[in-house]
Amino acid sequence: MLFGVKLLNEAYPDWAGSYIDYERLKRLLKEEDDGSTSARRASRSKASVDRRSDSWTEKDESAFVAALDSELEKVYAFESNKYADLKNKVASAEARIHPASSESVDFAAFEKELDETLSEAQELEKFTRLNYTGFFKIVKKHDRLYSKYSVRPLLQVRLAALPFNSENYSPILYKLSSLYAHVRENKVIAPSLELGQSVSQAPTISGATTFKSFKFWVHPDNLMEVKTYILRHLPLLIYNPQSSKVLNLSTPDPTITTLYFDNPDFQLYLEKLESRETASSLRLRWYGKLNDHPEIFIERKFRDPEDKESVQEQRIPIKEKYVKPFIDGLYSMEKTIRKMRERGAPAVEVEKFDRVVTEMQQFIRANNLQPVMRAVYSRTAFQIPSDDRVRISIDNDIDLIREDSLDTTRPCRDPDDWHRHDIDDMGLEHPFKTIRKGEISRFPYAVMDIKVAMKVGDKKIRPSWVMDLMSSHLVKEAPMFSKFAHGVSMLFDDEEYINVLPYWLSEMERDIRRDPEQAYAEELNRKKFGDQPLDLSLRTLATSPAAGGSGSAGNEAVQSLIAAVEEHSTRHGRTESISLRSFIDEDDREYQQIVRNDVDADEDDDDEDSSDSEDDEAVPLVGLSSRNKRKNKSASGKSWFARKASISRRSKSFKLPPGVERPKRLLTQSGQVMVEPKVWLANERTFNKWLQVTVLLSALTFAMFNSADKYNYVAHRLAYLYFGLTLFCGCWGYGVYMHRVKAIQMRSGKHLDSPLGPIVVCFALLGSVFFHYYIEP
Repeated sequence: MLFGVKLLNEAYPDWAGSYIDYERLKRLLKEEDDGSTSARRASRSKASVDRRSDSWTEKDESAFVAALDSELEKVYAFESNKYADLKNKVASAEARIHPASSESVDFAAFEKELDETLSEAQELEKFTRLNYTGFFKIVKKHDRLYSKYSVRPLLQVRLAALPFNSENYSPILYKLSSLYAHVRENKVIAPSLELGQSVSQAPTISGATTFKSFKFWVHPDNLMEVKTYILRHLPLLIYNPQSSKVLNLSTPDPTITTLYFDNPDFQLYLEKLESRETASSLRLRWYGKLNDHPEIFIERKFRDPEDKESVQEQRIPIKEKYVKPFIDGLYSMEKTIRKMRERGAPAVEVEKFDRVVTEMQQFIRANNLQPVMRAVYSRTAFQIPSDDRVRISIDNDIDLIREDSLDTTRPCRDPDDWHRHDIDDMGLEHPFKTIRKGEISRFPYAVMDIKVAMKVGDKKIRPSWVMDLMSSHLVKEAPMFSKFAHGVSMLFDDEEYINVLPYWLSEMERDIRRDPEQAYAEELNRKKFGDQPLDLSLRTLATSPAAGGSGSAGNEAVQSLIAAVEEHSTRHGRTESISLRSFIDEDDREYQQIVRNDVDADEDDDDEDSSDSEDDEAVPLVGLSSRNKRKNKSASGKSWFARKASISRRSKSFKLPPGVERPKRLLTQSGQVMVEPKVWLANERTFNKWLQVTVLLSALTFAMFNSADKYNYVAHRLAYLYFGLTLFCGCWGYGVYMHRVKAIQMRSGKHLDSPLGPIVVCFALLGSVFFHYYIEP
């Protein structure tokens, strides 16, 4: 989408005259902007660009720079006034609910005012983001068209003098959070609300509970909107590093540094990706800058040996000067244990602390752990105090930095120390511009973690606003995402270190933003039909006004599909309701097998619909009977012509609804094939290895054949054997290469390993050795 159209669509109507006049600046550049601009730009020769540049005079340049500076001052003035107005509104609201104020407050109207202020803050953040992008885009366009004039340095200087994009909205959010909390404490709350109310009024969850965690990515364009949405239901958790009791609401979100440990083989990384039962992690964590001497924590996570589903966490505080001796096993927290005993701590607590220290050091020694990566990010947390039923944290500005000393010629960290002094001693902050390329990876999105308390066995997420947020267009679900795993995969993506990558890397190449209308329609469809069987959902649709009433074309199509479902159920001797997936999978199984070029008939159906995990939970799958399973398994043994004839008979007997055609290509095989370069190059690398073996054997064959005299029958037979082995290696390597290329293009879920070829080559060579040394006369 052109930025001019994007600006027109996303601009706040009430502030339309205060945005950058992007079209005017484009007209000043003397560049036409019609539908064919992109096509002409693609075919424009260098000579034409030079002619356009020659027609640009000093007068034109002065007019453009003056207009650009005027637009920048206009945007800065408006943003400054609006930001000051926001602060005044928040201060006025605080004064109205101050205990010394005698004014009676209508909390319903007061909350409405807070909602308006919060919406205005959200629009102002979007205003600054759009204008900031607009200025850089128009300057980039100018520098591309007229290369002998460069305006970008001037823009950076002016932005430093007029920093409209540098406002921090955290203080406003903190104060609005406290105001929302005051409203929730005082206004009358409807009994139906489950959260967002005062702690004393919050209902408790009876029975056994468990916490479920859900992870999402949030695009920077949607970050402010997500925060303001959560703020209407949950208060912010304010981090106060000061020891005083005075709470400073002007402090920004806390910066968290996490130092992850692993060994040179990246054992912990592999165990985490493969979800092994022995998967564990060890990390150091502190808040703020290390040169401010914050409290450091050593944390270890591991699976409970008795309950494999639960994860236990061990955490102990440690001073900075003791970190290195602790890692080396020279210090076992003796001073801390002695102080605990002197203060009269319970013996059980002291013993537990001592056991945790011992287990951590044993874990470090057993796995040869060392710091390999640090993650630095800012965290915004939301939770009702003393009520942990819903906890939400958002980590943004995520920087992943190498902290290893694996490369002895150019270590990132001093091998005799536990952290990088070039970062901590200088107090570097985001975006860490001085870090060398290849040692840092900046995650482009924010990571939101939602922890919800749920009853054991309950699958419904409460409250409803959390589910609305999870299914909205603002977030992208990222289950099992890990900063540690992502950082290692991005920073150590080398055959020397790792050869297994996380699944979500392919998603990084796509835009995670979704159209709000499309996401809303999908959510309505899920809510309306997700928990119902197919025939009931279709009957509801057929009788609804949206279907067009009785006799309409859409209604006839629905009725035809209902009749087909009933016919299918009668034919298989079942009268109960069936789901859409079981209906389609059971009837089209043989058809899908031919389309997928004889993919295994027993392949799991979830592989074809892996992107619909939420729908899979909402719509229960009805399993096939054992008779039908045996029938489908035996069908895979039929010839291609028999299966084709069977499908043709099925197609004739089954009447599709009007306007519905049988798909010629599965959804899992449609669209552009997104293949990681590492996967494609691995296949080519394997083929090159087979070619090397082929060339080596061919050289051995002709050398042996030409060097032996005509009476040396043993050498001649070995030469023939090696020649046959040469032909086998060449044909096998090419066949495996083409088979894997086809599997990659078809998105097949089958294993790509082919162990038969190497086994044949090894046994043939071994046989030739025995033949040469023991059978030679």
